[in-house]
Amino acid sequence: MTAGWDDVVVGAGSAGATLAARLSEQAGRRVLLLEAGPDRSAADGGPEQLGRPTLAGLNWEYETADGDRPVPYRVGRVVGGSSAVNGAIALRGLPADFDEWAAAGNPEWAWWKVLPYFVRLETDHDVTGPEHGDRGPVPIRRLATGTPLGDAFVDACRQQGLPPVADLNAAPTPGVGALPTNSWQGRRMGTAETYLAAARGRPNLTIWPESTALRLLGDGSRVTGVEVRRGGRTVRVDADRVTVSAGGVNTPLLLQRSGIGPADRLAKLGVRPWVDLPGVGANLSDHPLLGIWTVPRAGLCRAGDPWHSVVARAASDGVDPDLMVFLNCNVAPEDVPTLGPMLRGRPGVSVAVMLMSTDSRGSVALRDAAPDSPPEIRLNLAREPRDEQRLMTGTRLVWSLLRAPAMAGLLERVLLWTDRMVAEEPLLRRAVRTFVAPSWHPAGTARMGPAGDPGAVVDQFLRVHGVDGLRVVDASVLPTVPRATPNLTCVMLGERAAGWMSEMR
Repeated sequence: MTAGWDDVVVGAGSAGATLAARLSEQAGRRVLLLEAGPDRSAADGGPEQLGRPTLAGLNWEYETADGDRPVPYRVGRVVGGSSAVNGAIALRGLPADFDEWAAAGNPEWAWWKVLPYFVRLETDHDVTGPEHGDRGPVPIRRLATGTPLGDAFVDACRQQGLPPVADLNAAPTPGVGALPTNSWQGRRMGTAETYLAAARGRPNLTIWPESTALRLLGDGSRVTGVEVRRGGRTVRVDADRVTVSAGGVNTPLLLQRSGIGPADRLAKLGVRPWVDLPGVGANLSDHPLLGIWTVPRAGLCRAGDPWHSVVARAASDGVDPDLMVFLNCNVAPEDVPTLGPMLRGRPGVSVAVMLMSTDSRGSVALRDAAPDSPPEIRLNLAREPRDEQRLMTGTRLVWSLLRAPAMAGLLERVLLWTDRMVAEEPLLRRAVRTFVAPSWHPAGTARMGPAGDPGAVVDQFLRVHGVDGLRVVDASVLPTVPRATPNLTCVMLGERAAGWMSEMR
């Protein structure tokens, strides 16, 4: 047993590191931040090349259980979490996304209430004004688009009716523009390099890397601590409050291992039920992604160029943006092992469409009660007919961009795809079902909602229903995944929760 803490935060990712750093600003509050992965920043100072989607050895190497085609499902396992290994994309969700949460019984998450926290978290070096911050921990930069491929992509988008947009974090309409990133001098700036870098010297903040939370401990209806495996030993950590910020996969697993979840199923697995919350592990959403790969003309990709620099928002119905189209440049063959031989040692370029709002839902569940057993992840990507149809529309848009004169003249060849595959509906449908992939943006598996909502796990203040002193603060709580990559939204969650928890001191 260890001495008691005021706050224990499980998971040092986008939300958890933000929350722990902000809570530790109260000098009298003892905060412990647990992370299953290593503290790489303390060891080597290190984010790698901006844009690489995963870094070896710093992820939970999960697989999906959908059908007969399991695919890798990687989420960050390092101090900084997925903010340390993602593409450093710093996009806000659209205002309507948050207003939708408010309309579902969570009025504290209306756009006008969350905007101040997006402002608080950032220092935007390119755009000023009341909707942008200039004193926050996270630097926001828009990467230069002045490359032949970037310029060609913008021209092709304009030909498809997508106008240039100066600030994608302010315009909730279709358009194309420079990608906002949380980066500085070509290096991603995750929560380890921003929030925790400023907080590490505080004597009241302790970070335990390589420490895995096994289960939550409780007394009646109150959480009392966490059972942790650290340095080959299992220790009990006592706390006044526990916040789970382990991410859209590991948060529901920890809750379920602790007896919080669908009681009947947990009992069958040998887990003693604590609180019956059927929504734990349900409602999993992700952004379905489909990319078409090409080989560019020799010399177009330069060493050190980032993967992402420009992105477009588009609307499958012509009105409401629900598609995002990325130009991915300078991708090394080893980073796409399934296509590497086709690239013949050359860097690859892809144009990829991501469906940003989805009807399809999956689940995350325990396979058994053992803490090291891999989860059962069922994504059900684009299984709903409307999702599939919209992804087909997005794929046609991608093909149109690649075939536009501005782009086509810079590409040596397209891999796998043909005009016929896109033109014929049955072939396109089959191709979408074959090539659709996850974005590794799991969300919704402990979603927020009022107590009368049978699928809700937390209330709008992120307190777990039926358990005093326990919160969830990460992408698990999102009722619907926002129409943006989720990193910046998760940092905002940490800021929002820290405000409430500090007031309740």
